[in-house]
Amino acid sequence: MSARAPKGRQPKGEETTPYVRAKRCSRCGSIYRADYRVCPQDGTPLEYHLGGDDDPLIGEVLGGAYCVVSVLGEGGMGRVYQAEHVRLPRRYAVKVLASHLARHGEAIARFEREAQAAARIVHPNVLDVVDVVRAADGRPCIIAELLEGEELGHYLDRVGRLPVKEAVEICRQASRGLVAAHGAGIVHRDLKPSNLFIGKEVDGSPHVKLLDFGVAKMGDGASLTKTGTVVGTPAFMAPEQARGLPDVDGRADVYSLGAVLYSLITGRPPFDHDEPANILMAVVNDEPPPIRQLDPSLPPELERIVQHAMAKDPTQRIASAADLDARLGAFTSEIERASIFEMSRASMPQHSNTIVDPGPPRMSSPSIPPPSVATPSMVPPQPTLPGAAPPGALTTTTLLTLGGLVGASLLALIGTVLVLVSSRRELGDSSALLTALYLSVVLVSGGAIVASRITQHRPPK
Repeated sequence: MSARAPKGRQPKGEETTPYVRAKRCSRCGSIYRADYRVCPQDGTPLEYHLGGDDDPLIGEVLGGAYCVVSVLGEGGMGRVYQAEHVRLPRRYAVKVLASHLARHGEAIARFEREAQAAARIVHPNVLDVVDVVRAADGRPCIIAELLEGEELGHYLDRVGRLPVKEAVEICRQASRGLVAAHGAGIVHRDLKPSNLFIGKEVDGSPHVKLLDFGVAKMGDGASLTKTGTVVGTPAFMAPEQARGLPDVDGRADVYSLGAVLYSLITGRPPFDHDEPANILMAVVNDEPPPIRQLDPSLPPELERIVQHAMAKDPTQRIASAADLDARLGAFTSEIERASIFEMSRASMPQHSNTIVDPGPPRMSSPSIPPPSVATPSMVPPQPTLPGAAPPGALTTTTLLTLGGLVGASLLALIGTVLVLVSSRRELGDSSALLTALYLSVVLVSGGAIVASRITQHRPPK
């Protein structure tokens, strides 16, 4: 039983109740135990706080410290309340076992096992369990941190499907929480969107928390399920769980997280049948439709990761939650690099190979037409005469002319030397012969030059 706060004097005309009621300051809103008469902060007289709800648990102080103030939600195992600490300015979430289950020993054991499993895991991506107490009627209560946000299942119902980057980030954080759980020897066995809670960081990015370890398998040797018993949610259950096999390990959670990722990016579960039995048969025997068959725009690498995480055979599956986180991290880095590359290409100036002629400047007087300016592309090509050599080429006539000039120069040089070094007495009539030879060479060379000039300037026929 929970420790009761001392009962203060009841206001006149108010019926007594078997539940411990707390008092609230109407001025500052603080909650105090029932034996307080005035607010210690401002001296305002305190009023009994009934919470505005007909739930008899509203206003009860659990464990002498946690005053239940409102209902947050309800599930199959019980209700979740908001509580305020009576001595500290803190709020908590309180999960209380449903009344109709309080008489079942197995339900109570499973409920308390949830608290024990969660309390053994200390990680930012796992719900932090603070305490386990009992209500006045004997029902167990789990005191946990109060989260702000919504369950991933509700969020998915509201938006339909998530962008790839957001879905991958959610599953990466969930995989980190699983790494911590598996490190503590705990297999969740019921991972699904409704057991993931989405809050927000200061910068607006999502923050994920793992919830509900009610059917978790703990590595202490104890078990609340018999061999052949199927536990979990069929649509997200690993095949070995669907068969009721006893040796379920962390790879079953990897499969379930792969199924969660499948749902986030496609907007539908991997196996969508009306009856749970049909879903279980499909989980064991069938393959889900590939995600790119449902949406061809999804990246092929992401499809490979999902298929590898959801392999039927655990030995062919991604080996651990840490490996799944690493695969998703590499995928995220790749798409970020591709995005940066596309952004850099889009920001680069586009160069064109076409030269645009802006044309001549406009004249100040509109009555005077602008002069026509011919661009290099507008100049017509010069016609080439038939048989004419291209500019700069050496023709046969030119070569002959050059050869004649060189030969004449050499003979003239030789003749001059002979004339200077010889005397008439020594050469006799040879000097006349050399002089005639010299003159003939000069005349031939000159004739060749004149002939070449006439040939170059002769018009074509």
